[in-house]
Amino acid sequence: MDKDLILDASHELAYEEIFSYINEPALTWWKSINTFIQQKYQVSPKISYSKCMAQQGWNVKYQKSGKSLCTLYPEKESFIILIVIKLELMDFIESMADSYDPAVMEIVRTARPFNGTKWLMIPVESEAILKNVQNLLVFKHEMSTTQKPTKHKNRG
Repeated sequence: MDKDLILDASHELAYEEIFSYINEPALTWWKSINTFIQQKYQVSPKISYSKCMAQQGWNVKYQKSGKSLCTLYPEKESFIILIVIKLELMDFIESMADSYDPAVMEIVRTARPFNGTKWLMIPVESEAILKNVQNLLVFKHEMSTTQKPTKHKNRG
């Protein structure tokens, strides 16, 4: 039996190899979110291997000015995006609940607080959820640079 490419720590994964790992339609969403992040924030992907039992395997990290934007965890039929949001922004996200997919809002509401943040592990399983995570990334980045939370417009 072949080793799973994403779980095989002995094989240094190249970014392009992920494209042959993920199946459609998730591959289209994967390419879309990566292009969005790279163009909007002028950042490059960093491939790393996580031994964390919560989500073990190769992943793609994005950072801007030394701060984490998000981490992407490829899977065969989808992928998970980790977005860490400060607790002080939760009320603003909640105020936009009608603009978000119910599955995303369930994750927002049930994620346990940790050190003044919530770690949102969001499985991207539809175009709507893809748009939601793009909006969360924009909101997170805008709030981290302005520090003046205002009601944001969901662009999806």
